[in-house]
Amino acid sequence: MKLLLIFFTLLSSVSFAQGRKMPPFSFQEHSFQFADANRSYSQDGGFTQADTLSDEIILASLAKILELNPALQIELVGHIALNEKPELGLERATYVKTKLAEKGIDQLRISTVNEEHNAPLLADKVIMSLPSKIEKDAANERNRRVEVRVVAAKKE
Repeated sequence: MKLLLIFFTLLSSVSFAQGRKMPPFSFQEHSFQFADANRSYSQDGGFTQADTLSDEIILASLAKILELNPALQIELVGHIALNEKPELGLERATYVKTKLAEKGIDQLRISTVNEEHNAPLLADKVIMSLPSKIEKDAANERNRRVEVRVVAAKKE
C-alpha cells in the first residue's frame, strides 16, 4: 500500500521540473498523436514549452516508474475537447498504452477508459467566454488529454 501511495504522490503532486507537477499527456486536435500541448499560452509570447514537460518525457518517466514498480497496475483515462468525436478519448488512452508496451511494459498491467468530454479541465462556459478564437483554442487544448490513475498494487 505504501508503494501505491508513493506512486500516486509521484504522479499527483511531486515536482518533476522546477516545482511543477507531472501534467497529463496532451494531444493534437481531432487526433490521437501527441501534441506536446503541455504548454503555456500568453497573448504577448504565443505558445511556449520552455517551462513544461514534453509528452515524451512524461511517457519515459511513467515507463520507468512502472519498470521499477512491477506490482503497480494503472488505468489510462482518455478525454476529448469540445466538438471532438467521442471515441477519440479511448483512442488516445490506447495510444499511450501502446507506447508503454513499446517500452517493455506488460499491457496486462494497463487498462483504458474513455471519459469523453465528461470531466473537462476547463468548463465549456469558461472556454466560450474567452474573447478570441486563439484563446478559446488554447484553453480547449487542455481538455484533450490522457490521465494516469493507479488502480492497484498487486501482491507479489
